[in-house]
Amino acid sequence: MKQRAIFQRITSKTGLAMVAILAALVTLVLLVRNHRSKTPSSSATPQHTAVRATPTATRTPTSTLTPTPTHTPTATPSPSPTPTPTPTPTPTLDLSSCTVLGCGYGPADPIPTAAVGPRPYIPQSPPTRQDCQICHGGKAMKSPQFLSLTEVDRTTMEQLWDAARSQRAYQIAPGVVYFVYNSVHHVVVDLQEPKIALQNIVPQRGERGTLFTPSCCLSPDALVITDADYHGLDGSNKADGREYFFHQGRAALFVRHGQYDIGVIRTEEEYEPVTTSWGGGPIFIWDGEYNFNPFDEWFHPKALEYYRTSLWAKMTAAVSKDRKYLVLSSSYGLTLEEHAENIIALGRLWGIEIDRALRFDGAESTYLGLRIGPRFVSVLDIPEPKIVNCLVIRRRD
Repeated sequence: MKQRAIFQRITSKTGLAMVAILAALVTLVLLVRNHRSKTPSSSATPQHTAVRATPTATRTPTSTLTPTPTHTPTATPSPSPTPTPTPTPTPTLDLSSCTVLGCGYGPADPIPTAAVGPRPYIPQSPPTRQDCQICHGGKAMKSPQFLSLTEVDRTTMEQLWDAARSQRAYQIAPGVVYFVYNSVHHVVVDLQEPKIALQNIVPQRGERGTLFTPSCCLSPDALVITDADYHGLDGSNKADGREYFFHQGRAALFVRHGQYDIGVIRTEEEYEPVTTSWGGGPIFIWDGEYNFNPFDEWFHPKALEYYRTSLWAKMTAAVSKDRKYLVLSSSYGLTLEEHAENIIALGRLWGIEIDRALRFDGAESTYLGLRIGPRFVSVLDIPEPKIVNCLVIRRRD
């Protein structure tokens, strides 16, 4: 009985629990139904629900314009090609170390000796010197000092031939060397050498174009002398700041703002800052290549044809691209193009980029003289000519 009473109490409690659970389930079902009755049908489209329409194709908003492609700002323009006036500088050369094999050779290094043929036109005996009393001034040209320079003997001539055959640069002075390359005479000048100066010497008496001889330009400090402008002195010439003539249609070798250059000066404004100028022309090397008369210089057509094709002696001047070197050259038996090729080839051999060159007076007016030891001698077998001006390289005081 006791156990039965306990069982009844348990079952009664269980029953009550079951009843409570069923009541809760009924209540839950009623709540769900009530919620569904308030939820709108899925087929209806409620007014407050966003319409899922196919969107209009995306447009570029007016407030955000398509940006212009990136452009070069005006403050920073596209860089132009490397300007010509600032080329890579040529290394400063020890010109005295230059040879037919290149530069950097010492006196003990073996160099093949050239068999110099007739084309260099080197005299076997001292060339005849002109008797020009009018322009010499008489006494000055007979002074012991002048005679000591010009009385060239056999020993001097042998030294000249040895220098020509050696295929080594013969140093006339620091920064100035003489070299014969494939039968062409060259004087190569380091324009940055502080102990030398270049001068245009013009007769101080008579009218423009008065003739004199290279001996008039000789002095104890003279190292090299060449002829320059044509008879008449019709090119652009300045000497020691004094203007002798300005020709806007012919080329010149000139110094402007302390720099040597070759070109055709067209205006007085361009010519005004020039301090020294040697007239000549036409130009025959431009931008490192043979280019005859590229600026249509004012010469007679027959004269231009002669300058281009003549095999007779010629005198020229060239500058390197960095304007550090001047090359004075004289040849015999070559056309002007062959002469140009020789200059360019020598520059390439020595690491000097030749940029421009012009012709000076030539034929029987050609003159290239230089100091060999204590004497001054012409390197061409031509009688001393009568000329209108000199290009002189001298020792600076």
